[in-house]
Amino acid sequence: MISFVVVALVLAAITLAQAKLDKKESIDLINKCKKETGATEDAEQLFETQVIPETPKGKCLMQCVMREQGLMKENKIDAQAISQFFEKTYADDPEQLEKAAAAVAKCSLIDVKGQDKCDVAVAYLKCGQKNESRL
Repeated sequence: MISFVVVALVLAAITLAQAKLDKKESIDLINKCKKETGATEDAEQLFETQVIPETPKGKCLMQCVMREQGLMKENKIDAQAISQFFEKTYADDPEQLEKAAAAVAKCSLIDVKGQDKCDVAVAYLKCGQKNESRL
């Protein structure tokens, strides 16, 4: 159950662009986390290309974005926030909800034991991308 919820959290973060969030708001959030983590990735390029950073600071940037969305606290998830996020995100798109559920099922199988919070965030983001979800 916990791994299912963890994957749901990550997929929620992956759907940042699909969540009908304002592009400027998303880029502002990335820039805020960039300052916090010392990452050097370009916020607008990251938003547009959906490329997940590979540097340690870039990975922590992604964890920060998830945390700031209220979806991840340290390397733990907020199940209630995830549920609310999915309800809003997919309220009018049952097809996307079905795709997210399929990705959750696949990503729930990945092993993140022993990884730090930044690597955990990136592991689930990569799984989500591999299974046709967006950041």
